[in-house]
Amino acid sequence: MIFKTICVRLIVLLLPILILACDSAEDKSAADLTIPVVVEKVKRGPIASYVSATGTLRAKREERVVAEVEGVLHLAKTNGAALLAGARVQAGQLLAEIENQEYLLNVRVESQKLAMENATRELQKQEALFKEGGVTEKELELARRNALDARLNYEAAQIKVEKLRLRAPIAGFLANLQTNAAGTRVPIGFRFCTIMDYNTTAVQVNLPNTDADRVQIGQEVAVSNYALTDQIFRGKVTAIDPTIDPQTRTFIVTVEVANDKLLLRPGMFVKADIIIENHPEAVIIPKTALQTRDNKPVTFIVQGASAEMREVSTGIETREEIEILEGLTEGERLVVKGHETLRNKSKVRVTE
Repeated sequence: MIFKTICVRLIVLLLPILILACDSAEDKSAADLTIPVVVEKVKRGPIASYVSATGTLRAKREERVVAEVEGVLHLAKTNGAALLAGARVQAGQLLAEIENQEYLLNVRVESQKLAMENATRELQKQEALFKEGGVTEKELELARRNALDARLNYEAAQIKVEKLRLRAPIAGFLANLQTNAAGTRVPIGFRFCTIMDYNTTAVQVNLPNTDADRVQIGQEVAVSNYALTDQIFRGKVTAIDPTIDPQTRTFIVTVEVANDKLLLRPGMFVKADIIIENHPEAVIIPKTALQTRDNKPVTFIVQGASAEMREVSTGIETREEIEILEGLTEGERLVVKGHETLRNKSKVRVTE
């Protein structure tokens, strides 16, 4: 009897402890079923689709300075200093002169000038006589023709003399300057330098014929170079070759790029991203937040303490982001990490 009483008392004392232990085990089990996730808010922003290609930059305007007369080359000086490669020059600026006395004697520019002046005086005399009836109209016309021929001969002689002076045909920068030829005799056709105006640069890229109906004149282009980190240059499509290369099945697109700060240089290898479609205020999410369930794109949104699976429709896609056309709204809490094992209405715990 005493033993039975003792057992009852022990059960009464241990029962609360057992109940607490069971509750603790259930709480621990529930905590283990809660999946930790990382969320971020769904946002709006710009997204665009591209057609990408690579090519080599060139100056939009480029002119060669070539000797048209043989002779000894003498470099011109600016403020007492000889020109150097990379120097900026103006259109018409004297770059060098060619010395050739025999050529000058054959041109006879002074003789042609004297003949023009004599012919002009003779014409004036004939015009005065014609007014007084001293010469016929035929004689006056002959004097006019002689004066005209003499003036044209003088102007032709001046043009020939000017060939001894090498001038910049356009404003720009000196490139491939042959300073080592100074003081030497150069032949006709000698390439003295190149003048480059690269305030605007151009690049020609080859695109597959499958993109022919996607690229249009006027489309914006983002141009980048690996050496210019974080620098994106804006350009536009200015020309599209209508022919398709039968060997490569590609066509040529010309892109012009503004280069006001002259950071881009002719000869640079660049990447051109032609913007085919641009949505400046799209709903965009990280591509890693998108999953495929039953062959449908889905995402997970945290609602309270659980995750809600949303079927979505997508639009423009880039390397890191994707546009959501339907299924999500701006500001919702999107699961971006920990969604691999989620199901609809799974219990979640936001860790960040």
